[in-house]
Order: sequence, then structure tokens, then C-alpha cells
Amino acid sequence: MHKYEEALKILRDIPLNLKTVRVAVNKVFNRVLAEDLYTDFPFPDCRKSAVDGYALVMWDKKEYTIKGESVPGDLKSAELHEGECIFVMTGGIVPDNADAVVRVEDVFEENDHILVNRQPEKGSNINLAGEEFLQNAFFGGKGSLLDNLSYPALCYSGKKDVNVYKKPKIGVFVTGDEILEPGDDYKKGHVFNTNRYILQSLLNYLPADIEYVGCFDDNEEEIAKVLEKSNEYDILVSSGGVSMGKYDFVKKILHEYDYEIIINKTAIKPGSPLMVARNEDCTIFGMPGYPAAFATNLFLYFLPFVRKSCGIKNFENNVIKGKLGTSMRSRINALYFNRAVVKIEDGEPVAYDQGSQKTSHFLNFFNVNGLVMMDENVGTLEKGSIVNIVPVRGL
Repeated sequence: MHKYEEALKILRDIPLNLKTVRVAVNKVFNRVLAEDLYTDFPFPDCRKSAVDGYALVMWDKKEYTIKGESVPGDLKSAELHEGECIFVMTGGIVPDNADAVVRVEDVFEENDHILVNRQPEKGSNINLAGEEFLQNAFFGGKGSLLDNLSYPALCYSGKKDVNVYKKPKIGVFVTGDEILEPGDDYKKGHVFNTNRYILQSLLNYLPADIEYVGCFDDNEEEIAKVLEKSNEYDILVSSGGVSMGKYDFVKKILHEYDYEIIINKTAIKPGSPLMVARNEDCTIFGMPGYPAAFATNLFLYFLPFVRKSCGIKNFENNVIKGKLGTSMRSRINALYFNRAVVKIEDGEPVAYDQGSQKTSHFLNFFNVNGLVMMDENVGTLEKGSIVNIVPVRGL
């Protein structure tokens, strides 16, 4: 049995042979950069107006003669002389010898002249060439997920294509004679297939190809056939069959067939019966069947490993400090991860117990957004105690 940190280190140290592919920029949303990014030209690439107004060459009078206009994308830029100006739209090119741009609302226009209310300061309302980024400047790092902000910034850069990591292929299967699919008629003593959808919903935000292999009865031969296909995947994950029961065939097969066991149980609650094995280039996660234990292992171990397999540089979980808004209990034989609702109060995370922490209960995960780490020797922690929290959503 491995301690929590020991298990994390084992997963962290698994060598991965990540492959890359060059993809057009307009198709790389939610992919992971496999190269550092540098600008191909300066930003802006010439002097541009920050406002709708008039670019002028200053003199000692307040009246200026209008010589034309400049609009965004128009490379023609009038040569101005003292006392002259051109109308410029926001983003329009400012002539090289213009001293400043005055806003439309700060002038009075009549015929082909303007009258300024007051003379502007030199450089006013002009964005200088290269003031955002010079040419060949670093702006994006290898291992970055091209998400809803970094992706449009990449589009802004003018790149045509970039190197990204290939998506890992992940196979998912569920075991158990008692499993129903959502939408099936209720049957007493059965359970609905929750773990498949926990996994798919969490992986939906990552650049991975997910294949649901199926739900299998507790049959050793069938499950062995699924595991034999592990070489078709980078990661294969199962739900159920890794505890101490008579029909826990995933555990039996991983032990008795040609697999290298690298993790066999971890000293956490819920989710102790975790198995991780290797077979050539595939990493196999045998996960517990209870949804609360399954989800906890996903958050703590599986998702960081998937992020690593996607090429994401900062793949490990964040751990934040907070305090308890209610007391919390644990037993003193394992590191507990108690589900909690975490609120920001006076700028500080405050975690509230969700009532039941039983592994067999799951419905209160509906509101959970953090897991409170309860060290193995603490027992009960009182309201106000300082704790470590693993955010799982929305923090």
C-alpha cells in the first residue's frame, strides 16, 4: 500500500513518449502547445491611432487643415506638414511625422478645418510600433493548453500553424452485473452507470480521444479480453473489480497476467483500492466501483496523469489553504479527502461539510467543489481549523 504522496510520485515519474503534430491555428482550440511561441513581427507593426480622431503636426495655432483620412488596414499614410491633420479611425495608421491624435469629441470641425479645444501633448493617443511585443519576442510556452483565452491570443499572433501534442487515446470500461444505464427502468438492488459519465464529463475539458469500450458482467474471460486490448490505448481505465471480492477480476487479471503492477492500493479514503499497471506503452488504471471513491481517485491521481499525457506542463493539482466553516470528522487510519462546499468569505476559502462522507453515498457531490485533506492522525477538526483543500471545480 502506498502513501498518497508516494503514489503521486510514481505516476509523476512514469516516462511518456509524447508525439507531436503540426496543425492549422484555426483547428487547435483545446490542444496543447508542443513548442514555444515567438512573434513573427512587432505588435503593432506600425504607429496606430488609439481613438477616432485627427492625427496632426502641431504648431502654435489651434486651427488645423484636414488633408484626408486613414482607416484600419489602409497602408496609405499622408505626409503632413505643420498645421495639417488627417482623420484617423481607431486602429488606423498614424503618419510617421504626426505628433499626436486628438479625439473627435475634443475638436470642432468645419468644412476642411478643425479647431482644437486645447493643444494635445506629444504622443497622445498613439500606439507605438512594437509597444505590445517586439519581433521575435516570446509570448506563449510549450505545454500550455490553448483554452478560451490563449487560443484567441494565438489567432491574434498571425501564426498559420503550430506544433501540438497528439491526443492520448483513452479506453473506458465498467464492470458489474448490477449496472443500469441512465434512462433504463429502475430495478431494485441495481445501480445506474455513474462512473462512465463522471469520467467522460471530466475528460471533456481535456484534449484526449475517449472510447467507451462497454459495460461487462463480472466474468473473468470477458474482462481479460478487454485488458488484452490495452495496447490499442495510451491509457485504459476500469470501474470496479479491484477490491477484495470474489468477483473482482480486474485485480486478479492484472496480478496473474503479463502486467507490471506499479500501484496496489493507496492509503487514502475514499478510494483505497486503486491499482495502476503498465503493459508496453499503456497505463492501466483499475478504479473502485463506488462513485465517490471513483471520483476521488479521478481527481487525485487520474486527471493529473491524463493532463501529463496530453503534454500539459502544469499538470498537478492545485492545493489551497483554507479554514473549516463547520467541524469535520475522519478516522485516524488513513488520509481522508472529505467532500466539501468551499465558499470565498472575506477573501478566504471556507470549507463546509456536506453531511455524509460515506464512500457508498454520492448525491451530495452535486454541490461539492473541493476535497478537504484530513491527515491520518487528526480525527475530528473543529470549525475554524486551517486545512489544505484540493479544488475540484469552480474555485
